[in-house]
Amino acid sequence: MSVTVAQALKIGGLTRGRLLTRPFNLDNVIEYVDIIEIPYIPDWEAESHLFLTSFYAIKDNIQEQIHTIEILAEKKCAALVFQQGVIEHLPESVIQRADQLRLPLIEVPKDVEYRSIITPLVGAILRDKSFLLQRSQDIHRRLMDLILNGQGLGALAEALSELVGRPVAIVDRWNNIIATPDFEDVDLLRENVLAGSMCLQQNQDLALHRYSSQGLWLAPILSGHKAVVEGFVVVHDPAKRLDQFDLVAVEQTATIAALDLVKQKAVLETERRLKRDFIEDVLGGEHHSPEAIMSRARALGWVLTGKQVVMLVDLDSFERDYLAHAERGEAYFQELKEQFLYAVTKIVIGNNPLSIIVDRSDSIIVLPHFEEELPPAPARRQVKALAEIIREQAPKHLNDLSISIAIGGFADSLAELSRSYREARMALAVGRKLALEKPVIWYDDVALYVQLDILIKQPETRRWFEQIIGSLIDYDRNNGTELVKTLEVYFDVNQMSQRAAYQLCIHPKTLKYRLRRIEEILGTDPLLGDRQLNFYLATKMAKFLATNSSSVIPSR
Repeated sequence: MSVTVAQALKIGGLTRGRLLTRPFNLDNVIEYVDIIEIPYIPDWEAESHLFLTSFYAIKDNIQEQIHTIEILAEKKCAALVFQQGVIEHLPESVIQRADQLRLPLIEVPKDVEYRSIITPLVGAILRDKSFLLQRSQDIHRRLMDLILNGQGLGALAEALSELVGRPVAIVDRWNNIIATPDFEDVDLLRENVLAGSMCLQQNQDLALHRYSSQGLWLAPILSGHKAVVEGFVVVHDPAKRLDQFDLVAVEQTATIAALDLVKQKAVLETERRLKRDFIEDVLGGEHHSPEAIMSRARALGWVLTGKQVVMLVDLDSFERDYLAHAERGEAYFQELKEQFLYAVTKIVIGNNPLSIIVDRSDSIIVLPHFEEELPPAPARRQVKALAEIIREQAPKHLNDLSISIAIGGFADSLAELSRSYREARMALAVGRKLALEKPVIWYDDVALYVQLDILIKQPETRRWFEQIIGSLIDYDRNNGTELVKTLEVYFDVNQMSQRAAYQLCIHPKTLKYRLRRIEEILGTDPLLGDRQLNFYLATKMAKFLATNSSSVIPSR
């Protein structure tokens, strides 16, 4: 219980006080008592202060008296006590101004000494603070015992609900409800916690404890010296009547919940590291026997049987954004990666609960689970469906950042998973180089491009490439034409002129002219007999050169 102005009028010398204004704001809390006899300096603190004055320094200046009243009201002063003597009675204009501003103005007779007001009032405030401190310590011990005894955040929420007599919930940073013993309106809870999280992200100076418009009191669960928001303690209080003791209980709950959540994070991070190391060993082929790796998997709570393929989920342009926005700090990008992992994990587990999910650098490795002996065709349909769900839903959790998904070939054994992983990585890299717009990139669909990407890096292949199509590339570069692309598309559609012209958005006659010009520049007909294979492969290789400036064939 705090000492209010109304209570102060019943203590010591203020019992002889007379309220000059109407009974506004008598519930103002008094935390400090002070004397003011010189004109009020605006830099002084005044909030929750009770000031004593005789207006000695400004006894002949009514405007300055009014100005002092105005500043004290603006600074949320609790009340002003005027002692008669120097001025027998305050001017009516001063009293009226205090009344207009709802600043409690109290008059005491001149024989009431300041010490008869200050001493008992300060004693009452100190007793109140001491009682509040004792209450805080008792609550802290009670709640800490719950956590130390391993009863968790559910027991913490139940204890807080009992202490404040209102519905309570504990929500994590991802808006998941961890504990809610008696909270009925879950949608209202999630909506307000999400709004509170967004406010904290946008304005770090925002008061951390606040009511929502629906009467929810939000107290952030903060950890670390940088005050990372781990979640919220929420109390449903539509009447907005939480008192100081209630707020102490909420704050202590938030503090202890932070300890438990940080402990959980440390455990999860250790588990993530062990799982990450294990998967890297499996996918890197660094294991002695299937039996040993199966045993190690079981120790981590994983079942490796029924895992036939590796899926890679990757944030598009993460590295480029990191370099372009380094000023946002490491914490921002780390949080983005955490959101990415959380979003993908939630989607995968919701649709394929036995899948294995591990983060690695900027990618997430997913090993979907299939029933044992499931034939390749239905297995492929299942993994395709899962990939499409991830592709559709994950960006909603990432401010619509785009993602890429690549899938390796199916494996016949545990040892073959390392091959599937390599294939998924190569498919992802090729998809990026070719700017493929496919929602999901299968290795089987880009295997030819993967091999061409490897071949084009060989000196012998580069010489062959230059001999076959170098003159056409030079012509395109010097004249701004697209003859290499024209030849590639013509091959792609089985040399069907109408389809090729349609895909190139040109008239069939224009296509016919381009094909003649290609033959003139090359000095040979690329569509003749077995030459077609050479020129077709060369047009495909040209795509990699177009995406890698270091690979461009120099002009001859």
